[in-house]
Amino acid sequence: MDFDAVITGDRAVVARFAEWPKELHDTLLARIRGLTRQLESRVRALAPSRTDTLKDEIISRVFDDPQRIKGMVTLEGGLSGSEYAKAGALEYGAPGHKGRQKVSAYRRSITEAFGRDISPMSIEVKTHLRAAHIEERFYLRGGLAGMEAEAVTELTAAINERLKE
Repeated sequence: MDFDAVITGDRAVVARFAEWPKELHDTLLARIRGLTRQLESRVRALAPSRTDTLKDEIISRVFDDPQRIKGMVTLEGGLSGSEYAKAGALEYGAPGHKGRQKVSAYRRSITEAFGRDISPMSIEVKTHLRAAHIEERFYLRGGLAGMEAEAVTELTAAINERLKE
């Protein structure tokens, strides 16, 4: 039997077969579901949690296709474009002084000036450039780190157990 267990990309563990052995399907599906849940837990634990918006968007899926079973942990599609940019900056980092970002004009309310309370007033902040240096956090890729060998070992053990029966 031709079997190959691989880690693909940063987030997926895939088991591929030349021809899907029916007697192994349920065993592998259960193991991959378990590994995917474990990976999702690890990713959630590593995700920054200032507002928990990011943690709420982390999801896992298991795809059961005719020739492979694939577990994936990713972000849900409910984030706006700017929220995906923030999530990417947290995962991969932001360059700091080399990568200035444009901040659009906006209005804000202030109730304090120069350390003293003032009557609430609305001010306009003009368009400006901002240098945001963000260290990479590896919450998605970090969850998978160290799990690759465990996943391959667990999948191989599941196959060997079923073949001995």
